[in-house]
Amino acid sequence: MVSVELGALSRFTDGVPEQVTLSGRDLVVVRRGDAVYVLRNRCPHQGALLSEGHLTGFVPACRPGEQIAIERAGEIIVCPWHGWEFDVRTGRSLCDPENTRVRAYAAHVVDGCVVVDID
Repeated sequence: MVSVELGALSRFTDGVPEQVTLSGRDLVVVRRGDAVYVLRNRCPHQGALLSEGHLTGFVPACRPGEQIAIERAGEIIVCPWHGWEFDVRTGRSLCDPENTRVRAYAAHVVDGCVVVDID
């Protein structure tokens, strides 16, 4: 495992998926406050760039007439082509988490810089 610096945390806009190319790998970086998440920048469905998608939250099931609540705002990345949704923390699909996922890389902030672990 090799840790690679991607740049200052301030370089990444909170709540905006951003593309980074590292050693020939297209990655998408998602900043949520002081936390960062890094995924492979390709939807497994048909290869769309997830960095061109948007972040949303999770809407749990509710009964008709109940108030709709959004949970985990900004932690779900949505594919721009067909709307497939992935958890930015794990890369797992919301509809089929056991079988469909995007590669997630361990990332953290060290001395104000974003560092990702690449194998």
